[in-house]
Amino acid sequence: MELTVGTFNLNNLFDRWNFAGAVEVLAAGTSSVPATYTFDNEDRRRLQLDGHGKLLVAKPPEDTARIAERLLAADVDVWVVQEIENVDVLREFNRDHLGGAYEHVMVIDGNDSVRFIDIGILSRRPLGGVTSYQRVFHPDVPDRPIFSRDLVEAEILDSTGRRILTIFGTHLKSKFVDFTVADPVAAAAAAQLLRQRQAETITRIIAARTSSRQRYLLCGDMNDTPDSPALVAYEQAGLVSALLSPTEVGTVKTTVELPASPAWTSTFKETGQPRSFDLIDQIWLSPALAPRLTGAFIGRRRKLARDGTDHDPAWVTLDL
Repeated sequence: MELTVGTFNLNNLFDRWNFAGAVEVLAAGTSSVPATYTFDNEDRRRLQLDGHGKLLVAKPPEDTARIAERLLAADVDVWVVQEIENVDVLREFNRDHLGGAYEHVMVIDGNDSVRFIDIGILSRRPLGGVTSYQRVFHPDVPDRPIFSRDLVEAEILDSTGRRILTIFGTHLKSKFVDFTVADPVAAAAAAQLLRQRQAETITRIIAARTSSRQRYLLCGDMNDTPDSPALVAYEQAGLVSALLSPTEVGTVKTTVELPASPAWTSTFKETGQPRSFDLIDQIWLSPALAPRLTGAFIGRRRKLARDGTDHDPAWVTLDL
């Protein structure tokens, strides 16, 4: 039995309308809307803000169409997707943009109180038990949950209901540092320490939930490179990176010199610095699953800056 599993950060797949224009019309008065809207003050017009006070709006239609095109082109059985607002928007996306290609859709609201982004699963295979670890704590940080988003565990079943694979999906703390913070260096160090503790917690959970003979994988947006100090716990736990020598699917149209290694899913150009190409979207295999790896792929973007999202999807084929 062949199974394909992938990870893809869809970049702000929100179920939000941009109400700014409509609110202005309503405030002026209109007979075309069968309702009465009362605003106590100007601030009440902001219908949904993120943790920084920014209005949440729906993903641009052209970007939504493009990520759907990229998902369908990869033709993967099970996707772990990041930056989903809620299960309704993922169901709608699957229905309206993927043609209902995935019968099983799952999202559990996580811990993100700033951007409200969660982890989701799109699967052609039946799902068994699904577990969220959002309420897990790290011993060095006992006063708040360690995951700023979540760690999700899902059982993938065959047609008879037998478990064929266990998937752990996550989205670790970002490297982004707000330019308004007083000490950017300290903020970056704190973010790295949080990623490290999140990775340590993930390996601890996996060790408690699995055996050495079990086939499982860990995937998601790790927001750091596989060889970074923050993610050292993965290799220490015996996990095997599946994307050391991936096959590129598609070609970037750019005049920028690309790295010799195709093992990258994200690129960033900091002012005054050379462009970086990093493998922050990763797939790690259990020792028992690693010999079953038959292929690893990264779906290459068309445009270097972004192509519906600023991430490239990565997926593997497994002989189960």
